[in-house]
Amino acid sequence: MKLEELLHHTLAIHAPWHIARVRNDLGKNQIDIWVSREAQRSGWFFTARSAPEQGRESVWRHINIGNARCIVHAVIPGEADSADLQWLGETDQPFTRAFARQIAGMFMQGVSFASVCALLDLPVADLWKFKHRLDNGKSGLSGPGSASDSISARIPAPNDPIWEELLSGNLQLDIRILSLKLLLTKLREQFAIISDGEVRTLKAHELQRYFTRHEKMLSHELAQLAQN
Repeated sequence: MKLEELLHHTLAIHAPWHIARVRNDLGKNQIDIWVSREAQRSGWFFTARSAPEQGRESVWRHINIGNARCIVHAVIPGEADSADLQWLGETDQPFTRAFARQIAGMFMQGVSFASVCALLDLPVADLWKFKHRLDNGKSGLSGPGSASDSISARIPAPNDPIWEELLSGNLQLDIRILSLKLLLTKLREQFAIISDGEVRTLKAHELQRYFTRHEKMLSHELAQLAQN
């Protein structure tokens, strides 16, 4: 199997899209891939000619290929055409959809911000930009992230509707722990402006993780959850 064929298979790039160019000399442990689509246009003498997608090229970090960072270069097509393309990213977003889902899954598992940067070889600025856009409802996720099961029987599972009830404000608790008050206030502000269902799920996981980590000092709050 040729390199281009292997990359097509690995990155799930299918016709009419194809890898037009590959370089491995633009950064240490980095593979840059240019993806283009052959768009049909009318030509002279009743013939049809193919031309590459026109527009401004965007660049996204994609899921690693082995130990190498994968950088995708492409022109964003129309929204209807690009909805299912996981190797593409949103405008002004540093990551492809597939890589964004991988990162979101790590956050759902409770991996710290610093650890995500270290494990995926990510610049702090890029990850901060990504998380900031999620928190402010400016970006979404196109697929589900990984979910972790609750360890304690006292704490509802991450996908329990009670967490979204708390985040939406439909469920109110008498909270005695200041750090929980501050966290819940922040998450509710974010939740109110986030429309993407999967990013909302990410926020629910974040709240559930807090309860899991601080279970011993949240007996008062957990007793109220048990009544709902």
